[in-house]
Amino acid sequence: MFGSFIGNVAGISYFLAFQILGILLALYLFQKEKTGTTLLFGSVFGSFALHWLPTIYAFFFQFSVKAHLFAFITFVAIVWAVLAFGKEHTLFKGRFKKPDIVALFHENPALFLLLPLFIYTCYVLLHATIPYINGSLHSGQSTYGDMNMHLGFITSIAKQKTFPPEYSILPGTKLAYPFLSDSISSSVYIWGTSLRTAYLLPMFFALIQVFSGVYLLAKKIMQYFGGSIRGKSFLAIALFFFNGGLGFYYFMNKGLFSENFTRIFTAFYETPTNYVQANIQWHNIICDMLIPQRATLFGWAMLFPILILLYRAVEEKSTLYFAAAGVLAGGLPLIHTHSFLALGVMCAGFVILTMRKNAKETKEFTIPVWGRFLLTAASLFALTYISLRQKSDTPIEANTLLIIGVLIAAVLVLGMLASLITSWEKQTAIHWGMFLGIVLVIALPILFTFTFKQASGDNFVRGFFNWNNSNVETMDNYIVFYLKNLGVMFILPVLSLIFGTKKQRRIMMPALFLWLISEFVLFQPNPYDNNKLMLVSYFFFCVASADFVWDTAVNFCEFTKKRIHILRPVLVTIVAILGTLAAALTMGREAVADYELYSADYVSLCKWVEKNTEPSDIFLTANNHNNAIASLTGRNIVCGSGSFLYFHGLDYAAQEADVKTMYENPEARDSLLEKYNVTYIVIGPWENGSYSIPDINAFAKNYDCIYNKNGILVFEV
Repeated sequence: MFGSFIGNVAGISYFLAFQILGILLALYLFQKEKTGTTLLFGSVFGSFALHWLPTIYAFFFQFSVKAHLFAFITFVAIVWAVLAFGKEHTLFKGRFKKPDIVALFHENPALFLLLPLFIYTCYVLLHATIPYINGSLHSGQSTYGDMNMHLGFITSIAKQKTFPPEYSILPGTKLAYPFLSDSISSSVYIWGTSLRTAYLLPMFFALIQVFSGVYLLAKKIMQYFGGSIRGKSFLAIALFFFNGGLGFYYFMNKGLFSENFTRIFTAFYETPTNYVQANIQWHNIICDMLIPQRATLFGWAMLFPILILLYRAVEEKSTLYFAAAGVLAGGLPLIHTHSFLALGVMCAGFVILTMRKNAKETKEFTIPVWGRFLLTAASLFALTYISLRQKSDTPIEANTLLIIGVLIAAVLVLGMLASLITSWEKQTAIHWGMFLGIVLVIALPILFTFTFKQASGDNFVRGFFNWNNSNVETMDNYIVFYLKNLGVMFILPVLSLIFGTKKQRRIMMPALFLWLISEFVLFQPNPYDNNKLMLVSYFFFCVASADFVWDTAVNFCEFTKKRIHILRPVLVTIVAILGTLAAALTMGREAVADYELYSADYVSLCKWVEKNTEPSDIFLTANNHNNAIASLTGRNIVCGSGSFLYFHGLDYAAQEADVKTMYENPEARDSLLEKYNVTYIVIGPWENGSYSIPDINAFAKNYDCIYNKNGILVFEV
């Protein structure tokens, strides 16, 4: 759990070696790219290799040091083969000149935002990820929940070495969650690195990949559609990472010195971006996605660079770029399934845009402003009507909503096929076909082996409207819900659709389809998780909206025939404040949040467990979500928290009931202990608080008490 000096050196070195190899590979493959973009691709290649190569060898050698050595040798061989047998190359020529910092920031003003944001995020991660304080381990607000599950995956994969891995909180059940987002830390932890270092190190690099990928993709989108991102990048990046709506009103309406405002920084999950009492649920990307949601973080670390590769592939008409994007995309389902799904929908839209742009004789049909206004108004009216129906006594059935979602997807697919037929260009069609073929060859075995087996239950793909706006007591109509939750970023995309340029509409087109599909179809038991799809759309909305705001200021100056130089910064500032204030307050809360996650007594127990028990042993414990045995030692417990298992679509009712029976019913205890192969029984504060244990003293008569410290007992069965 706490590692050793040699273990830390070994684990960190192993991780960095993959990063270096990936960068060498990218320096050779992408010699046309700027150094920053190449370093991003190389870092992503290194992470992808560390996600997948140990996993492949683990099927033969379990998740062992041996498998990791073979993985490293394989990656070295791949890089060596590319460098040795490829065309003549100069890896470093002109690459690493002394940087002109002033010019760099002048050309990329978004760095003034991205660098402080990265430092803030790293600080919060360090602050919120099991710091050791007076013998106990602490967390922040956002990490208080899911981090326990991720720690359990990391430790159990590394300690038990069973492959394919199983749930340590539901033994015997194959882990179908996209576990590569955690196994990358297991690949560091297995060398004897401290758990905290193993957890954080890959995340720091993934954050760099996400921040760099988001910014470089925004630049590439604007360049592809004929514009410059330099002056608009700051606003686009701010609107995306500081996403939030008008939730700040509920905390500021009684003054900045009132308890109503200061509770932002003291209450548990009562923030301007997460206030369910007022139906504020558009959670902040930094605090509620990238910090606690590891699958989202590592998925986006792949997704945005893949999209950059695809834009470059189309520009260069390059087989190499399409192939590289295809390999990364094919391995994405076991890193983050939602990112894979979002990529698929976006690619269908990109094919349409690509074919239309490349067509030699394109017959453009442009809807006039009044037509766009009527179409947008009718769409919003229809969505509002559906939301009101869902609140009534006669809601639209789930199957009907599912059909609507499928029809929206069908329109996108038919549009893609029509563009291929009417704007046929052989080379482009071959490139996209090759990309699709590579993705399917890699992804289909993953999907059928892991994803589809778990996602076949009734709680997965189903009809459902308006994402998380489902509580009848707090439900708002469609427009009100998004005005409250998105604020200015609900208004700007709508205005862009009506009054914006063709460029802005094209930027948003694929994202609109993804958004609408996400409004009618749920892809997992928890409706909240659909925002992992919608946030990808939101990024494209932010880019188009920033462009729209900028153009609006310029057009106004031209219309009035005056160069009102102050108008543009004033307009940008107003939009930025309205669009980011709620998130800024939430981020302030996260920076000071501190909770004890594992008490000193349970941490001491875990130290003893690591030294005196086997990784394959099964413990009977309470099923609290912050279960120290499951999270810190990698051991199995009979049944973990339903807050994790339910939303993974697992049936755990029998195990949960049997845990209660084993603690509370002496007559049925022994047979159930044998049924679940229980090795040790834990009785401590969590167990006493969760169950009515009638015969604690009798345990000592029937089982050997091998641990008795600070009110925690461990009995050997």
